Amino acid sequence: MKNHFFYWSFSMLLGLVPFFMHTASASGHQEDSGTIVAKADSVQRLLKQYARQYPDRVTFLSETQRWHLNTPRPEAHSEKWVEKLQVAYYYDVEGICRSYGEKYLIDWRVLAAKSARETFWGASYLANYARNYFGIRRNSKDWICESFYHCDVVERPDPDVAKFVVFPDFETSLWMFIHTIYSPHYLERLPDGGEQVAGAIDYERRYHLHYWQTPFYGKAFSAQLEGAPYTTDAIFYTWSGHEKNNLCATCTLESDRVWLEKWEKAVVLAKGK
Repeated sequence: MKNHFFYWSFSMLLGLVPFFMHTASASGHQEDSGTIVAKADSVQRLLKQYARQYPDRVTFLSETQRWHLNTPRPEAHSEKWVEKLQVAYYYDVEGICRSYGEKYLIDWRVLAAKSARETFWGASYLANYARNYFGIRRNSKDWICESFYHCDVVERPDPDVAKFVVFPDFETSLWMFIHTIYSPHYLERLPDGGEQVAGAIDYERRYHLHYWQTPFYGKAFSAQLEGAPYTTDAIFYTWSGHEKNNLCATCTLESDRVWLEKWEKAVVLAKGK
């Protein structure tokens, strides 16, 4: 653990990882450091209020100073309250998902829907203890520790006990999810074999920063990747619908589309309130 901290600190001193968090606007914005930041925790405010009314349904995590639902499933809560949760999650992640979607040629709704599915709209234990919003496991991902220094894990049943990566925030979890679905065995499933993004992903793993950032001893890869965004089904196909190497045991093209529809309904709710 001390060695990883040393490597991280050393990289910071070299200017290789210039991540500086700033106060965000409601829609999110990109800072000069390369970090794209989102607005404050609407879901956390809602969970804190919910805990006052139903203390047996919510738990406060002293380690992270965050709340999570004990049963993150729709049948455990009223439909009206779940709709409030969906709206709160929309406000938390819409801007940052849009920004990263544009940067990495992904329909941003796919990113938002996937995180909503994995965390029950940002209210799960894993999201609020490990800040892991995409169910990213440590196994077979040496790059996540070696290139980005996210080496800590937490063990959770899924259904068997698995090691999930610990992140500092939603943005980092989102970034590492993009690296996961843009790993070689997923990239080759895209229509162009990932040609539009492969160079940027390689650059980021080599220099430990976003492709639009400038390393200490070189130049940025590009200000913006060129080309049309991959379609929703093209992205879904990178991780679903295969005999092996699917992103999760329950991922199917059909279920992915269902969650995209759920996200779109949440957008309608949010814009109508």
